[in-house]
Amino acid sequence: MLFGVTTMTFFYRPILEALEIIAKCGFDCVEIWADHAWDDGNGASTGEIKAALAKHNLESTVHCPIMDISITSPNKGIREESIRQTLLAIDLARDLGSRLIVIHPGSTFSPLELDQTHWGYQVEAISRILAYAKDQGVLAAVENMDSDKEIVSVKDWDDLNRLFKDCGSAEKWVTLDITHLRDTEKTLAFIKAAGPHLAHLHLSDGTAEKMHLRIGQGELDLKRIVAALQAAHYQGIWSLECYIAENNEEKLKAELAQAKALFV
Repeated sequence: MLFGVTTMTFFYRPILEALEIIAKCGFDCVEIWADHAWDDGNGASTGEIKAALAKHNLESTVHCPIMDISITSPNKGIREESIRQTLLAIDLARDLGSRLIVIHPGSTFSPLELDQTHWGYQVEAISRILAYAKDQGVLAAVENMDSDKEIVSVKDWDDLNRLFKDCGSAEKWVTLDITHLRDTEKTLAFIKAAGPHLAHLHLSDGTAEKMHLRIGQGELDLKRIVAALQAAHYQGIWSLECYIAENNEEKLKAELAQAKALFV
């Protein structure tokens, strides 16, 4: 069983420093956010990150860039640039030897955007991304997005399954973000339906109003969710994705202990 955490926990520190802290806290794996790796002030080269992973004996996953991009933007220039950056993140995962890359499907610019037009952009973008990832030998796991947002078009397993079908993808690898579903029963239903397609997990607590809370600070029955994942034979990384105030190292250590306690 491997536990991981995102480098975005320490986004305001240099990514190489973040990797060192994450290793010291006892994690097995780190999720490299492309935005962090490429940051002008706190980023580092692929070679430097790869050397740091080896030095600290950390496995890795990569998260696609999300800052100010939209792979389904109705603005063609922004859409194409967003896809281009996502493909570069796949290159990063390939070059780091990462286990997989997490892919965000796009959202509409406005609730007034035509569903058919938006979905066409979605299918085109994800088709290109999945095809490129396969060509590069990188597993791409598409994430379920925020279930409470009207502009989000890929919220649950049915949406993901439709997306894979429309993309003509035989492979249906998914990143389950528990807190995006906001509800224990909905999460359990997702796990039951997605079962063998679950490649990755973002673990955090949440309420109907707030996401990415620390374990125990929300309303989700995480023990039941963990038990369901084990029953579904989930073999991926248990990757924490929660907000840690002030980038506090001791609080991150405590969060890892809380995560491990879910299995007791």
